[in-house]
Amino acid sequence: MSEQSFDKLPKKLQDALKRSDQLVGKKTLDYYLELYDPETGGFYYSISSRDMKKMTPFAEGTYFVLNALKNGGIALPEWYKEKVSSWLLPHQDEGDGYFYETLWGKITKGSRINRDLTYSTIIIESFCGKKPLYPTPGERIQNAGKSENKSDSKSVIPEHLQSREKLFEYAEKLDWVKGVWGTGQTLATQAGLIKAAGLFEDICEFIKSKQNKETGLWGEGLTWSNTNGTMKLSTFFQDEDHPFPMVEKMIDSVLRVFESGIDPNLATNIWNPFVALTCALVSVGEKRAEELRNLLYDKGADIVNFAIDAAEKLRQPDGGFSSFQGGSIARQQGYLFGAGLKNESDLDGTVIAGHLLRGQMHRVFNVKADTTYLKEYGEEFWEKCKNKAPIVKTMERGEEPLNPPSQTPLYFDPIW
Repeated sequence: MSEQSFDKLPKKLQDALKRSDQLVGKKTLDYYLELYDPETGGFYYSISSRDMKKMTPFAEGTYFVLNALKNGGIALPEWYKEKVSSWLLPHQDEGDGYFYETLWGKITKGSRINRDLTYSTIIIESFCGKKPLYPTPGERIQNAGKSENKSDSKSVIPEHLQSREKLFEYAEKLDWVKGVWGTGQTLATQAGLIKAAGLFEDICEFIKSKQNKETGLWGEGLTWSNTNGTMKLSTFFQDEDHPFPMVEKMIDSVLRVFESGIDPNLATNIWNPFVALTCALVSVGEKRAEELRNLLYDKGADIVNFAIDAAEKLRQPDGGFSSFQGGSIARQQGYLFGAGLKNESDLDGTVIAGHLLRGQMHRVFNVKADTTYLKEYGEEFWEKCKNKAPIVKTMERGEEPLNPPSQTPLYFDPIW
């Protein structure tokens, strides 16, 4: 989709988008440096994660930083590509093709194992130009699907991806009412595997059947949780072959959530609606998207300014942003990531409330955000990374996490 000139936007919207520049800059870069691990080339999740004994860097957080650097105009030097790929490649298991973090090991399951697979593979292939040591689960599923030996297929393809009927039975058991964010997360992290199994059209059909006919979102009501779930499920509607269903209702509902005045509180609540809007607009084609975008112009400046103000409430003294207003997140998908301290930033909050939010707000209105804002600091950043002293662990387990239980369920502490 061809981008339009920034000058053609309404003046108030131009001013609001320019204001989003305050969300990115050198302070964030300095924060990433604090999280860098010179031994592996990976990045820790937070300052407390860096300092806690037994905690390690991890692929998802490393991807977050590398993507932020790329979007700010900083390229990866060859020495770094060698270091980080040498760290990640041995994480892949020869038996099943998944990547297992040292932090959690083989107990990893659910959306966590699929996220670790996705981010590890992107770093190795897209950022470092290398290949995994063994076939990935998606490749194994594709190969098994071509095999004439049915027992091969059953041993490799997860049971719920062995037929349309089994996929629907699996999806029907997910929470489509109150827990739609988790449902979206569960399905979105398997999108590649679902495609490899040849069931992508089927899952799109099923997801459409669960869409709220009144709001165009998923789940009951009009809350930030609904927009979060919608963002996750928009993974399946990103091109003209799979246009976003009930798109006008969805846009109207997202605007109404912004106008409700309810404090988003979480970084994801601020960013996710803009992702959902972008996916929906891209999926319907350029001409139709331009018509729909006109629905956003009148309120565009208001929702952008609202988002920036909400993001600033997450800014912390250590130079980054926290995932929620009280402080850093200790767990994601139930897995321990850090101590969850007051007034502490974390990588989720920093990348989401910073460069991701800024970039996504521009994409909604089909204009290009500057992608060179960090370029002048690139050489200095990598030199500091290269010469950084080894991390010295000073913390035991840490304080009782602040995180709201509804956001970070305490399933297990795999490393303690």
